[in-house]
Amino acid sequence: MSNPLRQVIARLDQRLIAFFERPGPRKVAEALLWGATQFERLFFFPFRPFTAPARFFLDQRAKAHGGKSR
Repeated sequence: MSNPLRQVIARLDQRLIAFFERPGPRKVAEALLWGATQFERLFFFPFRPFTAPARFFLDQRAKAHGGKSR
């Protein structure tokens, strides 16, 4: 027996793919993705110098104590 929800999701997935294959919706989606990328660069990149050393320290500490590092 197959899951009926899986069939519904597969159908919706195919419709979504067909929708974004059209040039208008595709350009809108690409523009939104570009805008989200610019937002991320403007507002989150300045904090990277603060988070990178902490991430390195935590990874080293996890390795020293036998834990997994990403």
